[in-house]
Amino acid sequence: MVVVISGASSGLGRELAVQLSRQGAHLVLAARRLELLDELNAQLGGGHLCVGADVSQPQDCVRIIKKTQERFGRIDTLICNAGYGQVELTASTSPEDLRQIFATNVHGTVDLIHAAVPIMKAQSPQNRWRGQIMIVSSAAAGRGLPYFGPYAATKAAQKSLAEALRVELKPERIAVTSVHPIGTQTEFFNRAESLSSLRLQTPQRKAWRQSATKVVRKMIKAIEKPRAELWPFYPVKFALLLGFMFPGVADRIMETSRRQIQLLNQS
Repeated sequence: MVVVISGASSGLGRELAVQLSRQGAHLVLAARRLELLDELNAQLGGGHLCVGADVSQPQDCVRIIKKTQERFGRIDTLICNAGYGQVELTASTSPEDLRQIFATNVHGTVDLIHAAVPIMKAQSPQNRWRGQIMIVSSAAAGRGLPYFGPYAATKAAQKSLAEALRVELKPERIAVTSVHPIGTQTEFFNRAESLSSLRLQTPQRKAWRQSATKVVRKMIKAIEKPRAELWPFYPVKFALLLGFMFPGVADRIMETSRRQIQLLNQS
């Protein structure tokens, strides 16, 4: 298989590269930090394609897909994984920061898909499907989080896009899967804090995070056998359903979280 991974230099993207490489996949590793991609590629044997790119720039998304086609001639799975969050009150988030997070998390996803779909449509099916698009959203797609409002909004946008694409592309035999992990043990939260003056992490919050290894194992199963949605920590899906039915109760739970973060930043 030929698999394109955006945001491959760290976190879930890096772990995906490690596990997929072990299974013999041909990888296209894309991220802004090309030096980290080169190091990862060397660790994996040096046979993969590395592309330094910023998915918030449309021309970079086109270049990733173009280089993939030139090198491998097809795309079996496109994993739209690049994205980030920022710890900030929603009303205090600057317009520039808001535009940038949407440019990366949402437009970066759409621009990659826009460039890849024509290639997938033209290629012969393998195991029923011509190709697969996997969008790494979040459990936050189902509920806006205090201090993470813009991030949650981008994840909700990705979920909605995946739902529409799933129906639109099925006749073309292109599968679409959205992935909704809870907090994961990656550098995501460190970066989120680095973009703000606020602190977020506590030992209690860290204890609730899933390992990247476990999440990626489930993602690979969803590549081997495409499904509509993947919730690596399935109970959260039912919790979100209850929150949809009883929004006042969900608000009270989120208020507790807001107070905890507020107290953390007053100490």
